[in-house]
Amino acid sequence: AITCDRPVPTFVGPTVDQSAEAVGRNVAELINDGDCLQIGIGMIPGAVLNALTTKNDLGIHSGLISDAVMCLAEAGNISGRYKKQDREKIVTGTTLGSESLIHWAGSVPDLRIRPVSYTHDIGVIMEIDSFVSVNSAIEVDLFGQVSADMLGGRQWTGPGGATDMMRGAALSNGGRSIIALKSTTSSGGKSRIVAALDRNTAATALRTDIDYVVTEYGARHIRHLSVSGRAEALIELASPVFRTQLRDEWKSLMTPI
Repeated sequence: AITCDRPVPTFVGPTVDQSAEAVGRNVAELINDGDCLQIGIGMIPGAVLNALTTKNDLGIHSGLISDAVMCLAEAGNISGRYKKQDREKIVTGTTLGSESLIHWAGSVPDLRIRPVSYTHDIGVIMEIDSFVSVNSAIEVDLFGQVSADMLGGRQWTGPGGATDMMRGAALSNGGRSIIALKSTTSSGGKSRIVAALDRNTAATALRTDIDYVVTEYGARHIRHLSVSGRAEALIELASPVFRTQLRDEWKSLMTPI
């Protein structure tokens, strides 16, 4: 640790709209009392955290935390009492939020800042019972592949540590990985559930990394579904405007040449 005169950067999160609120409520239904969460930052993660005010004894083991985590901790929803390691501690790699979050993080005794070699270590994560990884995405295709950092062949962000968290969740006793996203772009003109990722768009997460996909239209457990069953489940999560188109595209995609 070093002493520095520069202020810690602050971050103002996006306003949560009605569609994101619906996604958050649907994710919250998959969260149980005592679960340990990893969750990112942005509109969808914020909506999920806002919807967890009825949950109890949650734990946090995450790459970063936002103001919404602070609010849940101050309200008593986060206790970490069921964590086998770092019991009753909030574990994170960094904070990203308001000035209030910065001061809180510097004073609260239950917060532990750990390096990425610890927060994202699958060997550490797998030892956390009921570890739930919640991440968002740009697109999910009907195979269950996730693009969270590329769109149309263009790099928009980085993959981060989401797949580390997903794979750790898969090995956790009672763990599960959740991808949460709004069903369409902000204009509503394009579905974010797509038949297949573009040829020039790499998948961030494999179809074998995901347990649940959630949109404002519900949640589906896709991990053990057949290829066709998975496609139909994901079409049900798409906006009704695009479901017929997706079925037609899927049929064409799966028709032998």
